[in-house]
Amino acid sequence: MARLIKNTRTEAQHDWPDDVFIQGGERGVVVGGPGGAYQTAFFEAFPGGTFLRGEGKTLAEAEEKCWKQYQTFTACDGTGEPHGPFERRQYRNGAGFCTRCGTWMSKVFEPLPEDPDRKRSLAERVFVDQDSEAIIEALDTVANAASLPHAPSGE
Repeated sequence: MARLIKNTRTEAQHDWPDDVFIQGGERGVVVGGPGGAYQTAFFEAFPGGTFLRGEGKTLAEAEEKCWKQYQTFTACDGTGEPHGPFERRQYRNGAGFCTRCGTWMSKVFEPLPEDPDRKRSLAERVFVDQDSEAIIEALDTVANAASLPHAPSGE
């Protein structure tokens, strides 16, 4: 029997392992993206130590993109059980990217002190700072989701 995708009534197309949490939706809203907010179907999988996300015009398309990421993740032959070495890129919180497969991984570095000059994202302003202006901006975006453009390039 196929697994149901959490938060939907849709069965997964792929045989996701039981220990990988999966969720998705047809009407996701991305706030604070580089080109502004947009709506998209999405599928997320949470194998150990990471989070994978596919976006698309449909939930099926989003799952397919996420499944490809999962295949890359599981095939990695890195040196760090099984991933690594890692590079930090923009992250200071201990997360990094496997240099072999490109997967984002949590808790692979010691965290660095915050950069006081870095502009905080909308998500940080909402969930960490509890900034009332940011909360209103996020709520307005979600309330008007139907008027948002779809993901850039149909993703």
